[in-house]
Amino acid sequence: MQDNLGIAGTIGQALQLLWTWSFGQVVTMFQMPLGTLPLWKQLLFLIVIGSLARLVYTVVMGLRKAAQSLVGATVGLVSVLLSLVPQIVWVGLIAFGGAWAITHLDPTWIPAGMR
Repeated sequence: MQDNLGIAGTIGQALQLLWTWSFGQVVTMFQMPLGTLPLWKQLLFLIVIGSLARLVYTVVMGLRKAAQSLVGATVGLVSVLLSLVPQIVWVGLIAFGGAWAITHLDPTWIPAGMR
């Protein structure tokens, strides 16, 4: 179990490192002096910004899909758990009744040797 937590922690650290690095690169891109650049570099800047916008859109849509799946799975789990409530209540009632009968009943119609 510890190994799984270690792997998950390592993956989380790697994702955090990548996220921080990527965000830093985007910030650096937006801090460039656009007005003083030659026209070809300004056009390249616009192409890069368009590419970034497309990739951010793709990431957001992927996260949206993952969130929808998570919500759907959670709703399914809660639905199944709620559908099991009657059976769980029956289990408890049968166990309670059986324990009560074993501890409290001493019917006279059962032969003495079997009581």
